[in-house]
Amino acid sequence: MARIALVSFLVAAVLSGCGEAQAPRAAVTERPEGTIVFLTDDNRLTAIDVASGQRVTRRIRSVPSCGAELYVTGGHIVFSGVIKGSTTVFSIPLTLDRRPRRLGVAHAFVPSTTDGRVWLAGSDCDRTRMVGVREMTVGGEVTFENDRPVPAETVVGAVPEGLVVSRGSTMSIWDPVTGAARGAGLGWAFGIEGPLLAGCVAVDACNELTIVDTGSGRTVPVPGRLDMGGRFSPDGAWLATAARNDRRWRVALVDTSSGASRIIPGSRTGKVYPDVRWSRTSGWLFIRAGRRVLAYRPGASRAERLPIRVPEWALGFTVG
Repeated sequence: MARIALVSFLVAAVLSGCGEAQAPRAAVTERPEGTIVFLTDDNRLTAIDVASGQRVTRRIRSVPSCGAELYVTGGHIVFSGVIKGSTTVFSIPLTLDRRPRRLGVAHAFVPSTTDGRVWLAGSDCDRTRMVGVREMTVGGEVTFENDRPVPAETVVGAVPEGLVVSRGSTMSIWDPVTGAARGAGLGWAFGIEGPLLAGCVAVDACNELTIVDTGSGRTVPVPGRLDMGGRFSPDGAWLATAARNDRRWRVALVDTSSGASRIIPGSRTGKVYPDVRWSRTSGWLFIRAGRRVLAYRPGASRAERLPIRVPEWALGFTVG
């Protein structure tokens, strides 16, 4: 009985911490604010302050062949590089005013639902099998660790109930504490925020966007010809995703409670696919279209073009 009680306590401590210790979300600012971050193939990490236009660049380790993911959490950029042939995860302040901190080797890494923490799984992205997971702060402190094999080929993200993992056409929510797994309600997800997932019910028939609340089990179908890619707003109220009409791309905003969508005026990007990201500090939506960057404030009449340019060959793009 004592062992059962201890396990129950650990489960509650880890998962409730992931779900409740999020950073407070600021009100949406009147003007666009935030930090645009991108990687380039010359192994340079660049951060641009949206309000001032100030640009800071730092050289980093070579980008791994299996991806150039960038995440912002706890005021830090989390990214990966290669050291002696191993995929290694680092964190660095958004200001790029310090050297990157090495967090450890990993097959995959995703932000925790606790602000300022990240999950690392496995040991190297070139290996087919992932063994071991650990949750760490961006400062390098290990908050949870075990050596369980991860029952997946890919770690998609994190929700309050555990890690979202995928194997083949099956996606599950896996509890790293107990090892238990259950269906996620989707075959694949591209957007994650808190308990919300956005993606396809079936991978082999991905013709309708669906939003799932992993906590309540509520499913919201999203009608319309929308692309299967996008991002949730920090408060989970909106999902921004690409929409194509007459061979031209625009950005649609989906109400996550009803599934209703509308095209954002001024968001047309022509033949260039729009890459969308939200800023947690300002609540604005940023749209990258090639070298151009647009910004949109929810409720505004239209998106606006920013006097900021990013390289067309940028490998990764995110906003803090």
